[in-house]
Amino acid sequence: MTIKPQARALLAATALVLAPLVATVPSAQAATRATAATPAAPALHGTRIALGTTGSLYANAFTEAPNGAVFFSRGAVVYVVEGSRAPVIALHAGAPVIALGANDSDLFVETGLRVTEYSRSTGSPLRHWTLTSLSAPVTSAGLYVVGGTVWAWTDWATDGSGFEYAQVDRMHTSSSAVHVVDKDAFPGDMSADGAGLYFETVHGVTDDLAQASPTTSAVRYRKAPVDAPLALAGGRVDLLAFGSSAADVLSYNASTLALVSSKRVPETDGSIAGTGLGLLVLARSTVGRLNVATGGTSGTLRTPGAYQLLNGPAVVEATGVHGTHANLFLVRISS
Repeated sequence: MTIKPQARALLAATALVLAPLVATVPSAQAATRATAATPAAPALHGTRIALGTTGSLYANAFTEAPNGAVFFSRGAVVYVVEGSRAPVIALHAGAPVIALGANDSDLFVETGLRVTEYSRSTGSPLRHWTLTSLSAPVTSAGLYVVGGTVWAWTDWATDGSGFEYAQVDRMHTSSSAVHVVDKDAFPGDMSADGAGLYFETVHGVTDDLAQASPTTSAVRYRKAPVDAPLALAGGRVDLLAFGSSAADVLSYNASTLALVSSKRVPETDGSIAGTGLGLLVLARSTVGRLNVATGGTSGTLRTPGAYQLLNGPAVVEATGVHGTHANLFLVRISS
C-alpha cells in the first residue's frame, strides 16, 4: 500500500485509509515475478484470517516471506501468520516497528534508524545496521529483502512539512556497511528482485524510473512518471500513473527500462503488485488481475475495507474503522 499526497487522495478515501502523511507505510517486500493475466483467467478466491484489533492502524507494518508467512507489527511486537492459522507472536523488537522485510531464513525489523536481522527459526538477533538521518525523526519506512540484499527507504514527512523525498540505502547480510543509493526517491514506489531495486526519483532536472544494482554503485535511469505505484511482473516494470483526469498502466522492460506499452485503466485502480497469480490491482473494494495489454481487469474478488496488497498474493483489510482503531484481517488470494 502506498498513499501519496496528490493523485491518490481519492483512492485513500475510498479504501478507508484516511491517515496523515506520517502514517503512510507501504508494503515492503521483494517482488514475485509474474505473467500478465488473460481475459479468460479464472476468478480469484480469498481465505480470510482475523488479525485482531489495532489502535494505530496506520502504524502497522506488513511483509510476506517467500514461503508465504506474513509478518505484521503492532507497536514493538511482531506477529506471524502461517497459512490460514491465527497469528502468533514472532518476537519483541524493543521499540515501535516501522518496517518489516523477510527472506527464506531471516526477518528484518526497522525501528527508527536501526535495522536488525533476526533468525526466523530462533528469534535471535544476528546483525544490525544504523542508517543515516536528515536530523529529523523517521516517520515512514520500508524494507525490501532479496536473498542477502536488503534495501531500505526512510522518510521524514509530517503534517507540518508535507511531502518529503525518501532516502534509499542498500545493505548486505554479510557486512555491517550501509550504502546510500539515493536521497530524492519517492517513498514506497519501488520493488526489488535479483536484478536490483526499481524505484522512482528526481535525477538532475527530470523525473525518472531507476534501477540500482545489488552489488555496485551503478544506477540506471529512464525518464518516466513518478509518484506512481510500481510492480515487477513478467519481466516488466509496471507503473500505475495518475493524471489530472485519467490513469494509465505503463510497462517498461525490466532489463533495458525501455517503454513497452501504455494502456488506459479505470481511475479507481489504486495500487498494483506482481504475484504468482499475475499482476494484481486493488481498486476500491476489489482485487483483480490487470492485463497490461488491454488495461482491463478480470477475475475480481470483493475485499471490503482492503487497503494494502501483499505479493503473496494477499490483501489486508480494515473494518470497523474509527479514527486509527480498526479490526484487521488478512485475505490470502488464490485462483
